[in-house]
Amino acid sequence: MSGPHGVWRGGEAVLQDSYGAMAEFHDLFMVEPWDELRSHVRAAFGGLPAEAIIVEIGAGSGIGTRVIAQETRARVFALEPDLVMRAILTARVADDPELASRVTVVAGAVPADLGRLPERVDGFVCAHMLGHLAESDRRALFAWLATHLSDDGTGLVTVHWPRREVGGSPDETNGANDAGGGNDADGSGGDVVEVRTLGEYEYRARHHAPDRPDESRSSYEVWRGEVMLRRYTFTSAWRIVTTEVISTDLAASLSIEPSGSHVALIRRTADAPDA
Repeated sequence: MSGPHGVWRGGEAVLQDSYGAMAEFHDLFMVEPWDELRSHVRAAFGGLPAEAIIVEIGAGSGIGTRVIAQETRARVFALEPDLVMRAILTARVADDPELASRVTVVAGAVPADLGRLPERVDGFVCAHMLGHLAESDRRALFAWLATHLSDDGTGLVTVHWPRREVGGSPDETNGANDAGGGNDADGSGGDVVEVRTLGEYEYRARHHAPDRPDESRSSYEVWRGEVMLRRYTFTSAWRIVTTEVISTDLAASLSIEPSGSHVALIRRTADAPDA
């Protein structure tokens, strides 16, 4: 097989910089990370009124979009560049009357298509996605948010934190720190393995220690008993983005404050001029 998604090498599909190519496995390993974020989402946005607007940058397949909508009355604009992920996102929204009444799916990428979002936003979410952006794109994103975030608005972002290991060996879990992007991959230790079972098949995600600090590499396997039926390896650019890194990206009118091990909040500085 060849084409935009990658090539076959020795019976294994090697996929490069094609986020949608891993869409089959994405939802299996992103429910737990978003469940861990749920309380942060509620604290940040639970008090917003129904007319408020939250923008979700890099909404993926909509696992997080659903959590955001469940924890706030605000309207949600979900921006997603990848066609396959956006198709799943749109289907998820369309299949739920509550989501369909409040969620708008926007096709577009950062920073080129930020103009498709509302002029005034009361909150924003950048979860499990900042590592996909080059520094210039991150700064353009935060510059746009600095001019469109309401005076009392809040942003919620996920940041890098160390990968989990148990006793010096790879940690095998049923959930992911950041299965879609790998922001737990700091090069320390071995693979992190996650397992889900659906019917007679077992799905395994292996998040490998990267060869380079700006890379994410994961493998997805489908097993039936002791037989591996399929294996795909996904490699993409992934920058380690910490709270400190974001603080240098932000416009002077915005500030960032940690809120847990892997979450931070962005707000207007006390003396910032009105947006």
